[in-house]
Amino acid sequence: MSAETPLLTKQTARRLILGRQGLFPGRRAGGKDGTEAALRRSEAIQIDTINVLARSHDLALHSRVVDYHPADLDALLYTERKFFDYGGILMVYPSDELPYWRSVMQKQWQHYAAHERSRPETCDYVLSELKTRGALANRDFVARERIPGGYRTVKDTGHALYYLWRGGHVMTHSRRRFERVYELTEHIADAGEIASDAATAHFFALKALRDTGLATASEWARRVAIMHHERPNPANAKALLHSLVERGLAAAVQVEGRKETHYTPIESVPQIALLAAEHLPAEWQSLSATTHDEVTFLAPLDNVIWDRARTRAIFDFEYLWEVYKPEALRRWGYYTLPILYGDQLVARIALRLNRKTRTLLVEGYWLEDERYRTDPDYLSALEAGVTQFAAFHDAGKLDIVPDYIPKLNLSL
Repeated sequence: MSAETPLLTKQTARRLILGRQGLFPGRRAGGKDGTEAALRRSEAIQIDTINVLARSHDLALHSRVVDYHPADLDALLYTERKFFDYGGILMVYPSDELPYWRSVMQKQWQHYAAHERSRPETCDYVLSELKTRGALANRDFVARERIPGGYRTVKDTGHALYYLWRGGHVMTHSRRRFERVYELTEHIADAGEIASDAATAHFFALKALRDTGLATASEWARRVAIMHHERPNPANAKALLHSLVERGLAAAVQVEGRKETHYTPIESVPQIALLAAEHLPAEWQSLSATTHDEVTFLAPLDNVIWDRARTRAIFDFEYLWEVYKPEALRRWGYYTLPILYGDQLVARIALRLNRKTRTLLVEGYWLEDERYRTDPDYLSALEAGVTQFAAFHDAGKLDIVPDYIPKLNLSL
């Protein structure tokens, strides 16, 4: 490490990552405007279909926004059109970024047209039906041929809609029981420019860096790949990040216990100085309880823990999302959420919601450090967090299944 490269403690690194994502020291945004602010601050929120409690994107926004309602996200996506969904890994992005996404979509369409069974005649048929009938879901196409796709056969129109969506010819109009309804792009977004390849690469380099907040070259490259759909090789990743540092757009730092250089957006530098001195940036003040007063349950696909290797290295926390594992092979549980207390991930909890009885079931709970089992401050924060979480899910009862979980004093 050179004398000019700052050394961050793990605590400062954790607080920077959490704070830039709007998770520390607590929720700092509220309502629909707060939801919009949280989406823009996060840079991207991953959408997932699994609905054991609420879907991962709603859990992620609930952890960032006071009085969050899923209807607010729907309004921003499908009524106001301030955001749109896109990607092989499905994310929510701001609509004002579309010039850069059109560049990605254009390349994706070229790829599908050249290498996939895109069936031009089916794509033409789907586009004609959308033009004639308006917005349609795949189920609106009946008596269609079934072809191999994914884990099973799918309708040929399903393939076509997916290719057209990835290629930018159609966009998500709305959702019907969470099934995507498609519409011609020109009916959803104004026609606009397509950014150049160079401008697009630069845009996603900075966007991924803002998203991660603090990352090694390989961690940053993994996030770039999700957005840009192109992953820089190790040599190019380091060269690109070094270029951002040279141009005054990023800063290089070290993190205690890690050999690799880390990179952060240049606007993080004053935030790092404040955090290292045990102060908070003024814009980080929470609207309600802090994570020390009320624990936060992180979504399984939250940006902060999305890179499991970084989570192990900086948070000293191994997170496994085991929904796709056979029960016998699970280490913890089907749907476990990390528990954020202060700036640390101190435990994980397995939860399930019985919607018929409005009961939140606690099916498992695992502490990282046994000292918290009887810590009164932590137990108070845990009770507050569970109470708040139950209220979000409109749960009037709590059922703690295993007897090793502390009995919580809740006001539901």
